[in-house]
This record gives sequence, C-alpha cells and structure tokens, in this order.
Amino acid sequence: MTSGLAHYLDVATRFQAERADAPVWLKRLREEALRQFERQGLPTPRDEEWKYTSVAPVEARPFSLPRELVGSADVAAEVARLSSAGPRLVFVDGRLDSSLSVLGGLPRGMTLKPLRDALRDDEAVLAEVLGQRARAEAHPFVALNAALLEDGVFLRLGRGVRGEAPVQVLFLSRAGGEAVLSSPRVVVVAEEGSEATLVETYAGAGASFTNTVTEVTLGDNASLNHVKLQVEGDAALHLGVLHSRLGRDSRFASHAFNLGAALARNEVHAAFAGEGGDCTLNGLFVGQGTQHLDHRTDLDHAVPRCTSRELYKGVLDGRAHGAFHGRVRVRENAQRTDARQTSRNLLLSETAQVDARPQLEIFADDVKCAHGAAVGRLDENALFYLRSRGIDRAQAEQLLTHAFASELVRAVPEGNVRARVEAMLALKLPGAPRLEVTA
Repeated sequence: MTSGLAHYLDVATRFQAERADAPVWLKRLREEALRQFERQGLPTPRDEEWKYTSVAPVEARPFSLPRELVGSADVAAEVARLSSAGPRLVFVDGRLDSSLSVLGGLPRGMTLKPLRDALRDDEAVLAEVLGQRARAEAHPFVALNAALLEDGVFLRLGRGVRGEAPVQVLFLSRAGGEAVLSSPRVVVVAEEGSEATLVETYAGAGASFTNTVTEVTLGDNASLNHVKLQVEGDAALHLGVLHSRLGRDSRFASHAFNLGAALARNEVHAAFAGEGGDCTLNGLFVGQGTQHLDHRTDLDHAVPRCTSRELYKGVLDGRAHGAFHGRVRVRENAQRTDARQTSRNLLLSETAQVDARPQLEIFADDVKCAHGAAVGRLDENALFYLRSRGIDRAQAEQLLTHAFASELVRAVPEGNVRARVEAMLALKLPGAPRLEVTA
C-alpha cells in the first residue's frame, strides 16, 4: 500500500467517486478541495507555518477510511466516563453511534444533528457557511478534510436561544484493528442573541489519525463557550483547526486542552467582523515521553473597538516538545483595539523543550496591545517554602506543577465540564488531586 501524498490523494479520489450522486454544490466543494490539497501537498518543516512540526508520522503510515460501526461495551463505558447528562453526539472510529447519542431535551430553536443529515436537510444554510471560515486553499489539512467531507456535527442556535446544558460531541477511537483516518467537520451557526456551550472531546486508545475542522459563525450579540478536550492514546495523531467569525458585540471563548496523542497540533483562528466583539483564547498542553504538541492562534482585529485576551500554558516532561505561535493582527481601521497575549511554559526535565513565538502586527495607532512569553523551571524558592513545611520535594513539585496548570482549568465555566477537564488533567499530571465526577 502506498503512503504519503499519493496515498491520501488515492483515498480521497476513491471516496469522491463512490459519492458521485452528491448535490452539485457539495460535489464541487469536495473536488475543489482535492485540487487544493494536491496543489499544496503535505507540509514540511521548511514551510514557515510548520517550522516546528514534522508531519512525517502522517506521511509514513497509510490510514483507512471509517468502516461500518461495530458496537462495544468498552465504548459505552468510555462515553459514560467522558460525558454528562444533556444532548450529545457520539462518533466511534469516525462513524456515528446513534445508540450512545442523546438528542432529547434540546431547547426550542436549537438544532443538533449529524452533519450527514444536515447536508441533506439544511442544504441552504450549509451552502452559505460550509468552507467559508476554514478555507481549503489556505491549509493543506483543511483541504483534505473538505475533500473527505461527509460526517460530523451541525449545531444551529436560533435567534435568542439559550442552551442551559452543554452540547457534547465525542469522537472516540478503539484499540486494535485498522488505523482509521477520521475527518469530522463541526459547523456552528449561532444567530443573534443566542448563547451556548459546546464541548468537543477526542479520546480512545486507537492508533487513529484525526483531522478535524470546526467552523463557528456568531451573529450579533451571540455567545459561545467552546471547550476542546483532546486525550487520545499514545499512538494517535491529531490535527485540529478551528475558525470563528464574530459579529457585532458577540463573545467567543475557546478553552483548548491537549493532553494526549503522539503528535497533536491545534489551531484556533478568530476574526472580528463587527465592532464590540470579545474573544478569549485559552489553552493548556501537557506532554510527556516523546509527545509533540503544537499550538497556533491567529486573531484578526479587522474592525474597531474589539477586545481579545489570550493565555496559553505548556507543561513538558521527558523528551516532550511543545510549540506555541500566536499572532495578533490589528488592521489599519481597527482603532481602540485592546489585545493581550501571553505564553507561559514549564519544563520539568533537562530534555524537554518548547518553542514560543508570540507575535503582534499593528497597523493602527489608537490601540492597547501587549504580548509576552516565558519558559522556565519550578521556582526553587517556592519549593524550599513547601519543603520547610514538611512536604517532600516530589510532592512539592507536583503541587506547584498542578497549580501552574490549574489556572486554565478555572477559566472553564463552572460545572460538570470543568470537573471533567480537572479529572483528565489529574490523570496526566502525577500527584494531582483525583476528583469524583458525577453525571
């Protein structure tokens, strides 16, 4: 079996040939995305955007497309561990598991359905937004995702709708069997004055390749809290891209937690399309062994009087490698912009490393902007203080490490979602407090 670019081109070509009866607009979208992917090819560290991350593991191993769903008691137990009461969609090895999904109890005016169904039932809405935020011509793996576009999630919030319970989306991979390439697309359309919380969770022990894209469109005065929890297995590969467009006076908060996978890259892009918008980008990555965790953010202040706050933290041990590249662009007409960007990183071993590159591009003169980055080790004075209180060094290190990371957990809206993030972090950081999580 071939690998590399030729393999993915062959997989996508066969996929599209088997779905030749798709609607004309969708067929064209897939075909154009395939052309864009072939034109761009697989990136290398020679490409500036991929300077710190090699996708050689993606290129080296051939992956198969999802096959028919096979039920498993282990999957049901994992869903119970990772979710709580409320609406949810569950995908296993790239396929929807309707038996584990819950669509009851949605507030009036909220639509939650598999993307496969939405492509048939909500064609008018999707034809306007699908691929308009995350564009295939700008990113090779967005192009690959679009070339294989079929399944995922469609969430629509009608005007003024308030979602009380978080909407949960789980993408799980099972151990054993073929290495599966999963290409979910999550599409969120929040109309004027609506508000909700969306939780995307990626987990499982399979040797999977998850190439996921999320597109968020916020109307005027809409609000979305987005939580992404990535806790995939040691053999998994994960590439994720999120694009959001903020309307006037809208609010978007992204909380990204990358704790798993051998190779993971998470990108968050936010563009202000109306004045008065507010955007918060928070992220935490925790790596051990030989994990490689890459994070990129891009904030586009294109209109006046918008605010953005960004805090990313990394905790790296063993020979783990982390990377953060954040760019804040303030365009010429975006006066009265208020933007702050911070990257802080903690190295727990002599062989761990991190590359941090905060970046400001300012073309307006009436702004308040700041950025900074720090890389260091545990504070010896703080360790001495704890040890003087009878705490041994190992436990003191664990307490300080957990305190460093937990700032990002506290930023998640209080409730079961925060408790689950805390529980996953406790499994990753030795010595962190274990929490009992209830549905």
